[in-house]
Amino acid sequence: MPAYHQMGHDSENLLLEPGLAAFRGMIVSPVNYSEPDMNAQIAAVRADDGKADFDVVFDPQLYSPRTERGCLRDWSYFPSDVDTADRSADVWWQTLVAAIAPAVGGLPVNAICSPAEVPRAYPDAYFAQTIRVGNMLADAVRGTGIRPLQTAIVGLAELTTPRRALAVASAISATKCEGVYLVFVGSTEPRRELAHVEELKGAMRLIHALSREAELPVLVGFTSTDAVLWKAAGASSVATGKFFNLRRFTLSRFEEPGGGGGQLPYWVEEALLAFLRESDITRVQGRSMLSPVHDSNPYSQRVLKQLAEQPGKAWVAQGWRQFMHWFADVEGRIENGTVDVRRMLRESEVNWRDLEDADVLMEEQRNDGMWLRAWRRALAEYMQH
Repeated sequence: MPAYHQMGHDSENLLLEPGLAAFRGMIVSPVNYSEPDMNAQIAAVRADDGKADFDVVFDPQLYSPRTERGCLRDWSYFPSDVDTADRSADVWWQTLVAAIAPAVGGLPVNAICSPAEVPRAYPDAYFAQTIRVGNMLADAVRGTGIRPLQTAIVGLAELTTPRRALAVASAISATKCEGVYLVFVGSTEPRRELAHVEELKGAMRLIHALSREAELPVLVGFTSTDAVLWKAAGASSVATGKFFNLRRFTLSRFEEPGGGGGQLPYWVEEALLAFLRESDITRVQGRSMLSPVHDSNPYSQRVLKQLAEQPGKAWVAQGWRQFMHWFADVEGRIENGTVDVRRMLRESEVNWRDLEDADVLMEEQRNDGMWLRAWRRALAEYMQH
């Protein structure tokens, strides 16, 4: 399955980029766009040559409904009693679902994710209610042609407990929905790589159990370079966005302004599975270590040309595009079997070791590739069980 755009603030300009044509779907956000704007956004995509089958997924974005989140409160389905209602009661969710289905049904979307709130903890009762809400949505859209997706919000720390991933998968597999929209919640800031072996291993076991045992297509939202692990575990699709806070789901995102993310330029480097600053690109390029995948990435070529001819000139927007082109491309290569993730991780770690031996140090102190050992361990131990 294809990669998805995780839509955020001012992201619509990327949808029709010829260099990003490998994306075949998008997850639209009522936080960032009003209903008329979203309608126009989807219509523009539908009208583009080759995008008639573009998969549009609507995420209600009710993760933390008491916060002020852009346009969200202007949507007709947003509950007026969100600050006073007992959200532990199924009747509240039933009323919400009954409002979402017609509100979103008027949009040209292919799928709707079930509404779900980020909890303080993840007991069995939470997952049971989450599935009941998903089943309410499945019933509400039956016969409309809209695909219901079960939103599954899962704390990564929850998955470190032995066999917890299988128990969570068992609960989620009771859904009537046609697939799972999986959102991992952790404490790692968006710019940093996930590096807890047991969390990663548990996440992969959960994906495997849902996709290969329960036979539910799994779309993992809010991903970054860690998408290679989720694909190796059997995820049908992965989603990402141009900003770092669209590549990692953390509770702090509800405290951020609507503008999206930081404005520092970064280049994703497959040979290191890392994000590099401008000076780092020069260092790695000087060691002839840039991956050959950049030869077919038009945005990589534009950045390299600009660095050679106009060093110091801003390239933030090209950096977003360079990453997103790589993301869709590597997803496709993993899907069709031309990339072996184990080998990719091993070679990246070797490259980091070679840089260390040559005293080539990155601009950011924590950018040292140490997460790759955790990724390799997690993948190896996941595959052994």
